[in-house]
Amino acid sequence: MRSEHKEIKDMELQMSPTQIEINYYLDRKPDVEEDQELFMKAKALALSSDFQRTVIEESYFKHYSKDERRYPDIIIRFFGTKKDVIQFEYFASYYGPGFEGAKDRPIDAYKTWFFNDFKTKSVPVEP
Repeated sequence: MRSEHKEIKDMELQMSPTQIEINYYLDRKPDVEEDQELFMKAKALALSSDFQRTVIEESYFKHYSKDERRYPDIIIRFFGTKKDVIQFEYFASYYGPGFEGAKDRPIDAYKTWFFNDFKTKSVPVEP
């Protein structure tokens, strides 16, 4: 991906107990419309069977949720020239709406994505 998009200075995959982050560090200020293709590629990667198997099942579950096998949220973040400032992000949950931890929550399987620019309320992304 970095060879196709020269504006990507760095890319990082990070895991924590409740989420997996795909972070794009760009050599310019991120732009929602201009960076739509990067989001779509990262989303396709996150939804791929290889990602589900190698990243979530073989790595994430092993380190963070071995017994419960609770799926993490996936967040795709865009950073500009200031590496510690998120310009905007997209996120999705494996689980559908309901109370966190409830056993009868529907499974969304990362189909519903939201956009957050940290200025207004998060909005759903059109499929």
